[in-house]
Amino acid sequence: MAIVDSPDDCSLDGRLAYVEARMTDEYLWAEHVEPLERFGYSDPTVYLDDLRYSALDRWSYARDLSEASQWWETGGYVGAGYVLRTDESGARRFALVYPEGPAGRAGLSRGEELLAVNGMDIATLTTTELWAEAFGPVEVGAVVALEVRDLAGESRTVAVELDQVVTPPVLGTRVWTDGDRTVGYFLLTSFIETAHDALDNTFATFQDAGVDTVFIDLRYNGGGLNIVARHLAGLVAPDAVGSVYQRYWYNADHAASNTATHLEAHEHALAVRDVVVFTTAATASASEMLAFGLEPYVSVHRVGSRTGGKPVGMNHFEACDLFVAPVTFQAGNRDARAVYYDGLAPDCAADDDLDTPLGDDRDPMVRAAVAELSGAGCPQAVSGGPGGRSPAHRPWRVDPWAWVRGGGAE
Repeated sequence: MAIVDSPDDCSLDGRLAYVEARMTDEYLWAEHVEPLERFGYSDPTVYLDDLRYSALDRWSYARDLSEASQWWETGGYVGAGYVLRTDESGARRFALVYPEGPAGRAGLSRGEELLAVNGMDIATLTTTELWAEAFGPVEVGAVVALEVRDLAGESRTVAVELDQVVTPPVLGTRVWTDGDRTVGYFLLTSFIETAHDALDNTFATFQDAGVDTVFIDLRYNGGGLNIVARHLAGLVAPDAVGSVYQRYWYNADHAASNTATHLEAHEHALAVRDVVVFTTAATASASEMLAFGLEPYVSVHRVGSRTGGKPVGMNHFEACDLFVAPVTFQAGNRDARAVYYDGLAPDCAADDDLDTPLGDDRDPMVRAAVAELSGAGCPQAVSGGPGGRSPAHRPWRVDPWAWVRGGGAE
């Protein structure tokens, strides 16, 4: 929910004061915030980061308004169009490459290892945190030389020309028959505005195919707009229309705003037998809430590894050139508050195998889901691969904007 507001003035100090006001008023943990000396801060985004209640909050952020608005409204940003993950050996690999993005057009694909950026090797970048310096200016037309190694072990250097990337909300849709089930699979990259139509189109296809079991791949989905998640929930729970999907609890000073949202009817909704949600440590926020919010109404199975653990949500404030997004409410479903700060454990553990195509029959998450639904049980335990680390091995303080736009933690 965006709230258009106006600071007393748009000077640096005015914007710093505005950030401070939000963090000492609407912020869920406002009682833990001690205002800092604003003198010496030149960036409101850094000031907000320093005000965060570090014991629990690793998500509140502020960004340039135009950049943030473009992302949430269209999934657009300037870049190369890929998501990286670190595998169990420590290698940085391409987990997701948007087919129509610059990286996809340059021939990069899932599973390939990134060895160097503009001649600077990944080991150096990882230890010295020189990513931004190595990558260079992030602007349309900039060319970045990426040295990569493919799955066959062959290395090459690929020139990627940065461009305006439009993130596809839905990827990899497929339908197949498994015994007496008709399964519909899709990967949802993020809960952004354009996902509404993409989800309706996907479920229209599922409806025509007689799908009765839905696999929702959220392994790289760090969250987004709750209204989009509620839309998706309504598409798989038509019998629960009008029922509570999500509850919001604000801090004590704003308890009058406590509310609930309800499931709505959608033309292409399916009365499904089961919903399977694929998860990793990068699965967070609205993605977790989808599984949690649906639990009272449909049979939900979580397959993969433990999620990122974000049981809280944000209101978005727009002021001057700032998009300010502090955590403002505790979330919950019809029956309980969400308290999964350590993430939601999978019902059936499975690895995110970067060597296999997403949603393919060989994908361990697909194989595990099929086995569980058939009654055969989970075929394997999680090995600690990408997204499989325990909460103790996941970074506590993260770049929240990278989490939102890049698909969560690694």
